[in-house]
Amino acid sequence: MRIQGIIGLIGLLTCFSVQAQSPEIAISAGSFEVFEDSSLELGIEYRFASQESFFNIIPAVGVSANTDGGYWAHAGGRYDINLGERWILTPQLAVVGYEDGDGQDLGSGFLFRSGIELGYRVAPGSRLALTLYHMSNANLAKNNPGSESLILSYTFSPFNR
Repeated sequence: MRIQGIIGLIGLLTCFSVQAQSPEIAISAGSFEVFEDSSLELGIEYRFASQESFFNIIPAVGVSANTDGGYWAHAGGRYDINLGERWILTPQLAVVGYEDGDGQDLGSGFLFRSGIELGYRVAPGSRLALTLYHMSNANLAKNNPGSESLILSYTFSPFNR
């Protein structure tokens, strides 16, 4: 499923029709396989506006890559929990199309990603955040080592309406 899975996932995402009021872009860098032989991870994510008709879930799509030659695309949802005026806690879930390159074999090209993010609003429409997330195939394949990433991201909203 490798490359075909990623292409299929991206194709599926083009079918989404989301009414975004203030979408955001997040740029991230951090450590892939943070608790083992880590490599540099870089990513970019597009976050739609929260969907009031769907429990304020924030749809998100993104792509990431690591210095081991691995790359992946994800699509999922996030939910912001305000912890005061500036702090935000954000649990997140996504499905992932994964190609391992010369890096960690996660047992499948189809994975799940779950994580938690702690963010700080730097200014209206922008935040810095630290995210810890886990990716695995949820035992859908015989090999399921999973991986953890620790990333720092900057989110901004260039599309303010």
